[in-house]
Amino acid sequence: MAILWFGQAKTLDSLKPKDLKKEHLVQEVQQDQLVTRIRRAQDEHDGFLDAASEPGLTEAELDISAYKMDLALKRKSKAESDLQGVLTRMQVIDSTLDILNQRSELERKGVWKTINDMSEERLQQQLEEFAIERKESGLNVNRIAEMMAIDTVAVQAHRSAGFRRSREAIEQARSKKLDS
Repeated sequence: MAILWFGQAKTLDSLKPKDLKKEHLVQEVQQDQLVTRIRRAQDEHDGFLDAASEPGLTEAELDISAYKMDLALKRKSKAESDLQGVLTRMQVIDSTLDILNQRSELERKGVWKTINDMSEERLQQQLEEFAIERKESGLNVNRIAEMMAIDTVAVQAHRSAGFRRSREAIEQARSKKLDS
């Protein structure tokens, strides 16, 4: 195992700020891609909802739309969960860069050697804890994804809760269109 997902890096001394900055850029690109996936999945969900709420659709067409809406929400949940991982990784990289930038001060206080001599697992844990400490606030997407995963596992008559929510959303939107 290597710290910060870097091949042979086993200590802070073996990490280079240049490499960390490159990895941060890679994570930013992944972040952008995941945000795009989240938006697309939401747009797809909304499109199916709008189309399925039109009067005159058969029950089979409504069911198909509800299943497709549920799948779009699952893709969105997965992307949100992946995004949380990328954000966490970026925060750990940032906190590691902070530590490396403070190396001379840490050496003067005698802390650098202690940090640098930690086991890989302990160092990784400390870096993650530091990232949490320096994080001011943020959307906890993992919790949202976790809650949605629990809902989508529930099954009633071989249909997921996500399917039922999608079907109810279609019926509500359809009712509003009929009332207008």
